[in-house]
Order: sequence, then C-alpha cells, then structure tokens
Amino acid sequence: MHPIERLRYVARAGVVPVGPLVREAAAALASFADDPKGLLTSCRRLLDRRRDCGPLVWLAARMLSAMDPRAEAARVVSELEADPTGRVLEGGLDTLATGSSVLTVGESGAFGDAAQDRPDVRWMEADDPEAAAGADLVLVATDCAGPSHALVATDAVAAAETARVRGTPVWLVTGAGRILPEPMWDMLSARHRFEDPSMHGLAVLDLHRFVTRVVTPSGLRTPTEAARRSNCPVVPELLAR
Repeated sequence: MHPIERLRYVARAGVVPVGPLVREAAAALASFADDPKGLLTSCRRLLDRRRDCGPLVWLAARMLSAMDPRAEAARVVSELEADPTGRVLEGGLDTLATGSSVLTVGESGAFGDAAQDRPDVRWMEADDPEAAAGADLVLVATDCAGPSHALVATDAVAAAETARVRGTPVWLVTGAGRILPEPMWDMLSARHRFEDPSMHGLAVLDLHRFVTRVVTPSGLRTPTEAARRSNCPVVPELLAR
C-alpha cells in the first residue's frame, strides 16, 4: 500500500485499539522520514482526522523533533507495546477489600488484566443503572488527556458526578503517550469538534473536579503530576492552524 493511502486508512479507521492504530501510523509516517516537510504535512493531515488519540500526537511530535524520525517511530511503538500501566493499575487495586465493587467506563481493554487479577471484586459497567451509586471505586479510561481535562466516554461524566456526590474515588486510567503536556493539550483541544465522526461518544472530563488519581506508566499520580511526567515534546507547528 502506498504511504499516502496507508495514512488515509489510519485516519479513517473507526474505533480501533490504540496499539494497532499507532503501529500503522508509525509505519506510514516512517516513509516520510527523509522528507521533513512531507513528514510535517502528513502528521498534520493525520491529526486533522484523529484528534481523539493522544498516542498519535505523541508519535508525531516525537518523530518531528527527532534526529532520526524512522528510529524514533520504532521506539514509540516499542514503548507502547511495553506499557506498564496495566501492572500499575493491578498494584493499585491491591488495596481493595474482597467484595468491593468497581465501576469501569471506557475501553474494556484498559481494565481486562486487572479484572482477571481480582476475581474477588465485583466489576460493573456503566450500562448498569445502579453501578455508579453502588461503586467503591470508579475507573475511567482515556486515550487523550492533559493536565486538567481528558477525553472520555460520555457515560464517564455522569458516573464521575455521582461518585463526587458520594465521595467515591475516581481513577483515570491512561497509558503510554496518552497524557499530553499543557501546550499540546491546549492546542489540540482547541480543535476538538464533537460532531466529527472520530469524536462520537466522547466528552471532556474536568480532572481537578472529579479525578482522585491518574493511573500512569510511572505510578498513581495527581493530574498535575501526571502531565509533568509526559514525554511528549512540545511541537507547536504540529497543531498550529
């Protein structure tokens, strides 16, 4: 497949896991590694279509700021595949007592291993009308977050509001490349258009208001701490209008 066609395929992909999406994008963008202008243009076009995916911003920013974009793309894919966030979540859940109830909102893959590790916990999904009121912990998955806000499934906002009223902790489950530094988040969020197909079913969650902890590759953090540890370079020209 021609690199341009491959990028179009990635840009038009529907709801797919982050891993395959980033791998395909990395392979396509690597074709422009020796053409800085072409690489920038291709990255911009990809993000015009996929403003919902933090790891694509992370990939593009790292390639554009690297001396060897092709090698950097391979490193990004390797880091994504070795992402330890799932183990961090499992460790955090060790504090839950047997019989506790956990409500999960968002991509189920973010919680799968943790659920298998704790079969003694009652796992609930947002389509259960009594779930939010009866949960001891709410886990919300995101593929794109900044220091103070995150893109989440629309159900997450109502669940977080109920949790706040009841004093239930809410953890935002992220992962490699999903947390952007403030300048990159601000530029990206200014371009969010929720009528776009890629944004369907998403809403913005206020982290400082609702989120107790952020589950990151480096541990459980506050939203501000999590953003400070982002390894996404600030590349203004990537998201400039």
